[in-house]
Parts: sequence; C-alpha cells; structure tokens
Amino acid sequence: MKRLIYIFNWLYLVSLSLWVGGMFLLGFLMEINIRFYTLKDQPELASKVINGVMDIFNIHIVYTCIVLMVLTVGIKFLASRKVWAGFMATVVTKRRYTKEVMLAIMILVAIYVGSVLRPQMHALDAQKKANPTDQRLETRFNRMHKNFEWFWTINMLLGLSLFYIHGKEMTRFKEGAGDSVAK
Repeated sequence: MKRLIYIFNWLYLVSLSLWVGGMFLLGFLMEINIRFYTLKDQPELASKVINGVMDIFNIHIVYTCIVLMVLTVGIKFLASRKVWAGFMATVVTKRRYTKEVMLAIMILVAIYVGSVLRPQMHALDAQKKANPTDQRLETRFNRMHKNFEWFWTINMLLGLSLFYIHGKEMTRFKEGAGDSVAK
C-alpha cells in the first residue's frame, strides 16, 4: 500500500507541476512571444493560435490534472482513515486540511475559467472581430482578459503554495508511526 501511496503522490506532483508550469509557460511566455514578437503583424492569426492552445490547456490538460489530484487526495484520505499499511498523513500546517482547501479553491477557479470565462471571452472576441470599430467591445474584452489574468495569478500562487507545503512534508522525517505536526 505504501508503494501505491508513493505512486499517487508522484502523480499529484506531476499534475501540479503540469498545471502550474503550464500556466506560467502559456500565460507569460507563449502569449507575450506570439502577441508581441512572432505574430505582432498578424493579430488575427495570433488570436487564433493563442485561443487554440489555451483551449487545449484549460480544458483537456487542467481537467486531467484535477482528476488525478482529486483521486490522489481521496486515496490518501481513505488510507489515513483506514490506516492502511501503517500510513499516517504528514501535517506541516497549522490547520489539518489546508492543502485540500487550497486545491478546492484552485479547482473552482479553474472550472470557472475553463467553463464560464473562456467561452464568454471567445464569444466577445468573435463580436469584436466582426465589429472592429466598436470600442465598447474592446473595453469589455480587455476587462475580461484582466479577470482571466487575475484568476490565473490566484491559481499560480495557490499552486506554488501547495508545492511549498508538499516540500515541507517531504522533508519531515517520521519517527515511528506517528504524525509529524508543525508547532
């Protein structure tokens, strides 16, 4: 059972790395590079490329990461409840379920961004392209994009916090079968 917990822990970290690393890579590096350097003279093509890549990331990759992470948290929760093979959850935060609450917030934000905000932005972008002179559409799109960036920033900070907590847990050495609790 410890090997199974180890494998799921590894899946959790890989999923978190893919999620947070993908947000950094796509949100900062790819978008800036495509919009301001590579395709700056072709804004229509730049928009199409960015939208396509972001759709794949926000729906397929992030949702897969969410499923793997929730599965890992669920199995670790069940293992700690049943105390399978001597498994005891390591707690390094003042509150016991801090990681789970942070992950739940990340999931809610990701679902909102992927299922609500992203389709609204696509619809507004299509209207904006159909009426390029309408400044109100441009202003609304820029406001929505700013909200999108804020939600990504929140998820990146929560993800980095989860890395920090997980790192603290990995550096704790258990003596015996007891929990390791931060003071």
